[in-house]
Amino acid sequence: MSGSVAIRSAGLNDFEPLRELYRHSIRCNPHGFIQDLTFRGGLTDQILGWRQAGGDVLVATGDSKVVGLGGLAPQNARAAELCKLHVDPKWQGRGIGRLMAVELVERARRVGFSEVELHVTATQRVAIALYRSLGFRETDRRLFRTTVFGATVCFDTIYMSLVLEDGANT
Repeated sequence: MSGSVAIRSAGLNDFEPLRELYRHSIRCNPHGFIQDLTFRGGLTDQILGWRQAGGDVLVATGDSKVVGLGGLAPQNARAAELCKLHVDPKWQGRGIGRLMAVELVERARRVGFSEVELHVTATQRVAIALYRSLGFRETDRRLFRTTVFGATVCFDTIYMSLVLEDGANT
């Protein structure tokens, strides 16, 4: 690995590598991520919908392959959700997640969102530390219940928010 990383908006050729990276993240930590099965199944439509509303999905590439992804999912006219932040384990520890999170927050600010929200499972200590270092504040904590492959699963989930109105948060 050369270590050189580029971050850009996802293109059509990125969809299968994005799906595989997402699947790999869940396989490596099945109880650490709230699994969004529609993300895998309807990735193209979801990304196009986010873009039409001011969001995006970014990819990080290194050595000519997708090594990270991150999304900005508009929730309403004022708030977007930072979501789907995953980095290939072989590429972790190089600041890729931070670069993508900062870029997604800046995109949210540029298109006029006044707040970025997120949720993260309590087991994701490194991610929580990253979000706090970027100025996100905890707004709630509760069990998130969902059904995955017919089984009910619960995730201890922390909800966080970053207000963008003053432009001085990153």
